[in-house]
Amino acid sequence: MYSLTADQIKHFEEKGWVGPLDTFSLEEMEPMKECLESNSLMVEIDGQYTPNFYNNVLNVITPRDQHLFHKPVVELYKSPKIVQRLNQLGESNLLLWQTNIFYKAPTQGLIKWHQAIQFYTASDIDFEKKTLVFPKDEDALNLTVWLAVDDATPENGCLRFANGTHKKEFKVLEGALPAKEGMFAGIQAHKSVWQAGKKYALAFEFNETDWEVEEVPVKAGQIIIFTERTMHSSAINNSKQRRLALNARYVRPSVLIYPGRLKGDFIDENGHNVQRHFSIMVSGRDDYGINVIREWNDLDETEVEFQTMANLVRYDHVELPADKRQLDIYGLYQQAVEGDCQTEEPDPIRHARKYLQWQAWNRYQGISRAEAMQQYSQLVATLPRKDRKVSESDNADAGDGDAHKKFSTAAEIQSWLVSYVAELLKIEPDEIDVTTPFEQCGLNP
Repeated sequence: MYSLTADQIKHFEEKGWVGPLDTFSLEEMEPMKECLESNSLMVEIDGQYTPNFYNNVLNVITPRDQHLFHKPVVELYKSPKIVQRLNQLGESNLLLWQTNIFYKAPTQGLIKWHQAIQFYTASDIDFEKKTLVFPKDEDALNLTVWLAVDDATPENGCLRFANGTHKKEFKVLEGALPAKEGMFAGIQAHKSVWQAGKKYALAFEFNETDWEVEEVPVKAGQIIIFTERTMHSSAINNSKQRRLALNARYVRPSVLIYPGRLKGDFIDENGHNVQRHFSIMVSGRDDYGINVIREWNDLDETEVEFQTMANLVRYDHVELPADKRQLDIYGLYQQAVEGDCQTEEPDPIRHARKYLQWQAWNRYQGISRAEAMQQYSQLVATLPRKDRKVSESDNADAGDGDAHKKFSTAAEIQSWLVSYVAELLKIEPDEIDVTTPFEQCGLNP
């Protein structure tokens, strides 16, 4: 039932893509959808709401590679319903090496024409920092499986393909566009991650009028299989509903993934630290030994518990206390992720919030990251859980979606400040006059 017909294989070989293919029922996708909804937070970027995701293995805010930590995501992409079809396209030995989430809110989401072979970046390209290195003596495919979580239609921006373009490598035009007009600038979450701090974005020497272009509507649960060599794009979401999709990328084990790591360079072309990145063998075997391949991540029980508890805070699933404990949450989190505080002490008068955060982190100087993780998990476990879904207006208060870094209101800042100063002075909080300057409390500015 879940195999490609001869006509579908021929379609892929001629056009560079095939689909839509019935694959998962809505019930089969429900664990993945629930996982993503529970581990994301709607935040405002440039006046539009988009889900904010955190990668708990790479420790970075990104919609990329959620399969490294969340099993409901990886289980779908390891499914024989997908893998056996990929095997039919000539790849019997396959690594799952990357996944990504594409969320298009209404009025946003233009993704410009692009192909990806060795480089997977939308910003101005660094030709010395490849993502993939293909063996010279093999015609290895880089296969992508695009899974519709919501129905994708011409109105909300389904995929478009330029048929046959997988047979040609198009010239990359360096610095062709301002970063704000880059390839993925229409996807707010990707724009904020991939193009942050970048002045320019790349483009391709490609004219869609020279090719047969095909638009491919997809129902939720259906997939499209294509090679990243095929030029593809998608239009703006002109509907009133979101359009959510996931993709996964596969290569054979002879393809070197993140070659920079062999030289000790773990920063990829998008600025992510990929030292803990790994690929998963989904079919066949590895006869090359050039990639990091695991069945699952290398996080121990302490770190898994810590990351799980951090997600409760990050995604607003617990009631944060308006007292000193919130500073403890911040300090323990920083100690667990970064180790000892190395930043310069901020001015407590000019930068009161940064000073409180610095003090909260610095007080845990010397304790191990594992101990900080344990203390953090124990503290968060005592907080009451929220039993409601957070509204977009509530989420907007979270700013960048990281509750470990944000204070919500002036009243809360004052409450934390009073609690902290009272502890320093060894007096009760109600003895603090909030109108009294720091220096009159015996604290040097």
